[in-house]
Amino acid sequence: MRKVRDYMSRNVVFVRPTDTLGKARNLMLENRIRRLVVVDNGKVVGIITAFDIAKALSRRGAPWRWRNPESSLVERFMAPNPVTIEPESSVFSAAELMHERRVGGLPVVDNGTLEGIITETDVTRFYAENLHGRFRVRELMDEDYVTVTPNANLKRVAKLITKDRKGHVLVVDSSGRLLGIVTEGDLALWEPSLARKYVLIPSKTGRMSKDLRAKTVEQIMRRVDVTLSTEDDASKAARMLIEWGLNVFPVVNSSGKIVGVIDKKTIVRGVVNASN
Repeated sequence: MRKVRDYMSRNVVFVRPTDTLGKARNLMLENRIRRLVVVDNGKVVGIITAFDIAKALSRRGAPWRWRNPESSLVERFMAPNPVTIEPESSVFSAAELMHERRVGGLPVVDNGTLEGIITETDVTRFYAENLHGRFRVRELMDEDYVTVTPNANLKRVAKLITKDRKGHVLVVDSSGRLLGIVTEGDLALWEPSLARKYVLIPSKTGRMSKDLRAKTVEQIMRRVDVTLSTEDDASKAARMLIEWGLNVFPVVNSSGKIVGVIDKKTIVRGVVNASN
């Protein structure tokens, strides 16, 4: 039976409770991750995720009351006292904990020492490698999904993404045709002020950073031209989620109509179902 130690990440990126969301966001960007372990005096005291940062954005009131969320402290928005798991536990046990506690990652602790972290991405990789033929996409997909139009306001999208912890919205045109996807990571990591986006542009002296102002979802969405069929093997979905670096894929029926989504959370649920 595959163990947590076989799939966990050993190089854990962490912050302190008194660090700012801005520092947490920059660490996520630099390391291309969506969650950080919060450590205080060598003890694991919390988890801060891209979802938490997106949630911080969605709570903002009238413009004249806005304060830069990057200056807020991690301890205000982190999830305290996170559930942990031991490295010798099975990946199935990790999936069960993630599913039951509705979390996307577990710090791996051995005798009080932080050894690593296992996330829903790692469990998705486990599914792709070990559970081929176990489920079809239609057996795991979530039929409850949210759509927005390209001109949707970013603040509204932040609220939709954090509602019911879905973590993503599909962007469609007026006829319902899929245009792209926005996740909590896209919003929280690239739009911390709901207005700013940095891009690299070529110049005669190399590449330079340019600060753009973004107001609508069209300006930050990731365009997706590939969908999954309800009859595809769920291991194909797991593999594509890993290879494409996405958290969610739309699912279409034989007529090409969007009928649901499959994401890493549904894959984790598939691992739990496979263990029963």
